[in-house]
Amino acid sequence: MSAVPRSSDPRRLPGFIEPMLARPSKPFDSPDHLFEIKWDGTRALCFRDGEGVRLVNRRKVDISGRYPELIDVLAALPQGTVLDGEVVVLKGGKPDFASLQSREHTAAQKVPRLSKLLPANYMPFDQLYEAHQQIMTKALVERRKRLQWTLLALETPRVLMSRGVTGAGKAYFEEARRLGLEGVVAKRLDSRYEPGQRSDAWLKVKRFENLACAVIGFVPEGADDFGSLVIATPDDDGMLRSIGRVGSGFDAARRARANAFLWSNLREKPVVPSREKARWVEPGLYCVVRCMERTPGGQLRAPVFVDFYDAA
Repeated sequence: MSAVPRSSDPRRLPGFIEPMLARPSKPFDSPDHLFEIKWDGTRALCFRDGEGVRLVNRRKVDISGRYPELIDVLAALPQGTVLDGEVVVLKGGKPDFASLQSREHTAAQKVPRLSKLLPANYMPFDQLYEAHQQIMTKALVERRKRLQWTLLALETPRVLMSRGVTGAGKAYFEEARRLGLEGVVAKRLDSRYEPGQRSDAWLKVKRFENLACAVIGFVPEGADDFGSLVIATPDDDGMLRSIGRVGSGFDAARRARANAFLWSNLREKPVVPSREKARWVEPGLYCVVRCMERTPGGQLRAPVFVDFYDAA
């Protein structure tokens, strides 16, 4: 029996499938697991049916219009296909989260230009439907064989299958860390795809986490500078929540950019509730912050500023 609702029309696919999720873990070795790079991007399901191609993120938002360069090539997928993967923007062969955020939050009129300036890649790591039939109950190793064959139809560097190794998880994680990547995901080779479940069959081993944040305030340092920025990020329900402060990682140019905005956009109260003692600012300044982990209360451990991005 299918794990998700099927359309009554066999030529159409489900409107959405809840992505399978991973539990946190420490590095380990196992001959029963595939170890893949944890791509620092936007999780997206790709649907190819008689109505065309759709890329849908975890919040059930159709993001196809943001990535025309991907939709053009994914149209060559066989009818009745559903893939799971990550949309990334690569720089020097590695995911660049700040550049991806520029693509994610840009205005529609800027999309054609950014699709050439910051082209995206789609990195599929699983196949959920083949020829309109769900294959999620098949073992991971079988689904990935079918994914490999499915992607032969594309012949494009814009869509690349996420590869991995079996067994040597500790060494693979150390290499990912050496290269500055986010981490790895370990998947049991015989596992089924469990929509919406955070399963022990998939385990994530993370070096750090990147978060897209809105600047909601700052702690002043002197008459015209800041000591730290007060930041907020969307929670799982899409609601903006204050998550504390970040005060390291700024070079002179980015500090100047922040100060130019902060002191000219003051407001009396924070745009969302915050316990910080700070000056508050209007929305409009966005940044990527890297941290080791988030506390049970949602605050960041060892946060470091990465870069600003344009959300206009």
